[in-house]
Amino acid sequence: MMFDARMGMPQLYSRDTLASLDWPETPDGDYARRYLLPMMTDGAQKYIRNVHNTRLMIAKMGGTILPVTVTDFHPDNTYTCSPYSHYVSYGGFEEIQRLKNPLLEALIKLVMYPLAGYFRRADIDRVAFVNNWLLSTNLYPPVNAAQIDALCAELPKWLPDRAIVFRSVDSFRNPLLFDGLRRNGYEMVLSRQVWYQEPKIACKTRQFREDVRVTKKNGHVVGETLTDDEFPRAVELYNMLYLQKYSRFNPQFTGEFLRLAREEGILTLRTLRRDGKLNAIMGYFARNGAMTAPLFGYDTGLSPKDSLYRMLSVVAMQEGLKNDLLVHASGGVGTFKKLRGGQSVIEYNAVFTKHLPRSRQLPWKLIGKIGEFAIPIFRNNDF
Repeated sequence: MMFDARMGMPQLYSRDTLASLDWPETPDGDYARRYLLPMMTDGAQKYIRNVHNTRLMIAKMGGTILPVTVTDFHPDNTYTCSPYSHYVSYGGFEEIQRLKNPLLEALIKLVMYPLAGYFRRADIDRVAFVNNWLLSTNLYPPVNAAQIDALCAELPKWLPDRAIVFRSVDSFRNPLLFDGLRRNGYEMVLSRQVWYQEPKIACKTRQFREDVRVTKKNGHVVGETLTDDEFPRAVELYNMLYLQKYSRFNPQFTGEFLRLAREEGILTLRTLRRDGKLNAIMGYFARNGAMTAPLFGYDTGLSPKDSLYRMLSVVAMQEGLKNDLLVHASGGVGTFKKLRGGQSVIEYNAVFTKHLPRSRQLPWKLIGKIGEFAIPIFRNNDF
């Protein structure tokens, strides 16, 4: 399939050539401008503290914008731009604790220590992530087969020393992209298990109706504003859940990220307050008929009877229902989501390494083989 010449061949823009970028006059193009222009101008670390050794670039295909991150190793990098943090620091050493199986945990650690050293020596973090918004979940704009083929042809020319990786690819929501990448020689490497929820179905489940009943009693009021004085509290609530309960390798948002989200409409913000105090925060964005909430947090020190997680989930489902959006509920808490109509899907990193020396290809092939073993475990445990 030939690329439509009227749309122009794919182009790659760096911070130095950003002024020459003609932003598409579409909702997705405008969103990309409002999100990526500050990130590239100010530096991503102003907004996400643990983005290290990473250049943010932009691939443009006609009216489609995809951010590209080009990264080198840093031990404290967020997993959203570092395969090492994803598969070793977070997935290898932290996630296995959730198996609650000491013997299996010990065996996995025994394997992971030599693998960690090997991955470092093999430069696994010399990588370019495509469609990487530096968030836990990346939603794709509409793309066609010709665009996929054209972009796949150019990426190894632009970035000849990098493994090329498309983040957040699955065959459920993006079958055309999934098939197109495989057609172009990309290998599907396990990233995680994620959950999709159709609000019209979820809202009819007994569990959801019970959630609504329970959360009406806790005295919290849903709001749509966030004041400047509340930025530190909102960051604290996110940190309580994503950094303290789960992992410091999750994106570490700053108050400036919250300001950008509010002032530029990067995220649609929803808050839960009781007696005027902010106790929970959610921020979501929508693209191509789906929504996801990368900003999600609550005061984990409050009583479980307050049901703040359940209430935030109710708010998310109601937003999806109101706007006719499929809810991408990200990963984790699988049993909770399954009881509310959630469908589990394996999400992949689509990896291309054929332009690299064999020594640089082998780590990804090894991760792929490990992933084949891990997928049944993920599915059986509803991660």
